[in-house]
Amino acid sequence: MVGTVEVRRAADRGVLPGVPGVDSRHSFSFGAHLEPGNTHHGVLLAHHEDRIAPGAGYDDHPHRDTEIVTWVLAGTLEHADDAGRTAHVTAGSVQRLSAGSGVVHRERNAADDELHLVQMWLLPDEAGVDPVHEVVDVSAALHDGGWVPVAGPADRSVGAGLGIADAVLHVARPSAGADLELPPAPFLHVFVARGEVGLGEAVLHPGDTARLAGPTATVVRTHTDAEVLAWAMATDLMGDPDR
Repeated sequence: MVGTVEVRRAADRGVLPGVPGVDSRHSFSFGAHLEPGNTHHGVLLAHHEDRIAPGAGYDDHPHRDTEIVTWVLAGTLEHADDAGRTAHVTAGSVQRLSAGSGVVHRERNAADDELHLVQMWLLPDEAGVDPVHEVVDVSAALHDGGWVPVAGPADRSVGAGLGIADAVLHVARPSAGADLELPPAPFLHVFVARGEVGLGEAVLHPGDTARLAGPTATVVRTHTDAEVLAWAMATDLMGDPDR
C-alpha cells in the first residue's frame, strides 16, 4: 500500500444552512452539502465543527446505528433524549452517543457564551444494539500535552467507550515546539482545533484536516500551543486495511 497524505483546508468545508444561531462546517459530504467523492475516511462518516450561539442548537431529531462522538472546545452543550437522559458537556469532556436501535435527541447551547464543538460520526460494528449515552471528563489526563485516547474500545480508552473495535479518538494539547508521534494506524484523520502545526511539508491551521492512509509522515510538530484531534482506524468502510 502506497502511503498518502491529503490536506483539506478549513475554508473548503461545506456549510450547513438553515439552523438559526448555528455555524456548522462539514469535512465530508453531508445533507445539503453534496460531495459524492468525499463521503468518508476510514470508518469516519462525518466530521463537523460547530459554533453555536447561546440558546441555539438542534431540535429533536433521530439517529440509528451511528456512533456519535462530541468533543467540546469551549462552552456548555446540553443533551436530552427520548429515554430521559440529560447531560451537560463542557470543555475537557467527551460525549458518546451510540444510537443503536434508535434515539431521538436534542442538543443546545446551555450557557451565555458561544459553544464551540467538534462532532464526529462513525459506523458501528453491530447494528440494532441498545442505545448508550455517556459523558466522561478527561481534562486531567490532558495536562502533559501528549496523546490521550478519549474514545474507543473500553480497553483502549481512558474516556468514553465505543461500539467499534478498531477506531480510537486521540486528543492532545501540546505546547509550542513539541513533536508528537502520530498513533500507529492504517488510516488517520488529523484535525487542528487550535494553534498551528506542521505535518511533513504541510502547515495546518485551525479547522484544517489531514487524511493519512498507509505508511506516511508520522510526526506532528507544534509551531504554537495547540489542540489536535486524531482518529486512528484499522479499516475503511469496506473493512479492507489495504484499500
